[in-house]
Amino acid sequence: MTVPVIGYAGMTHLGLVSASAAAAQGFRTIAFDSDAALIAQLNRGALPVSEPGLGELIARHKRDLVFTADAAALGQCNVIYIAVDVPTDDNAKSDLTPIKTMVDRVRPHLAAKGLLVILSQVPPGYTRALPVPAAQLYYRVETLVFGRAVERATKPERFIVGCADRRQPLHHALKTFLESFSCPILPMAYESAELAKISINFCLVASISVANTLAEVCE
Repeated sequence: MTVPVIGYAGMTHLGLVSASAAAAQGFRTIAFDSDAALIAQLNRGALPVSEPGLGELIARHKRDLVFTADAAALGQCNVIYIAVDVPTDDNAKSDLTPIKTMVDRVRPHLAAKGLLVILSQVPPGYTRALPVPAAQLYYRVETLVFGRAVERATKPERFIVGCADRRQPLHHALKTFLESFSCPILPMAYESAELAKISINFCLVASISVANTLAEVCE
């Protein structure tokens, strides 16, 4: 079986760390962003984010990691992750426009049997509504933590994958990629995976609230 080529669209903290982890697994990885200045910076070895161990990870696996501002390069990929940031205002309302913009930019270059995987946080129902054939569309929950992102990306505890129909086997290219990390893969409906991501964030927020309350009690 041909080893799949993995693509990431959006060199955010999420996209950059995830692309580096894919390259570290030995997969040829195309890392795209429309910001040519950012791509030039990355090709110089200057990182736009501060994350322990990320620079060393990229340096070790730069042979398999290609940074580009040309969306057409994604046509080489069997799997393309959408990894853009989702701005959220003071009222906790998210602006999903960057995701739509990136999907629209990537779709013309999606290979005939290529897969599109949404990695950004979205509300339940978002992935299923995208104008992409269900057989080529997945959602994957990301659980990176600032300061420990490299560890979380290279040694994941599990993969939660949203599918059009969880009873169908995962596409072989995505399955090959995810199985390389040697952790459980949990397929479920798009909406269940999207809600799982939000639920994880709820738990993180709750843990901070509990810690702050306990600190006040201790004082």
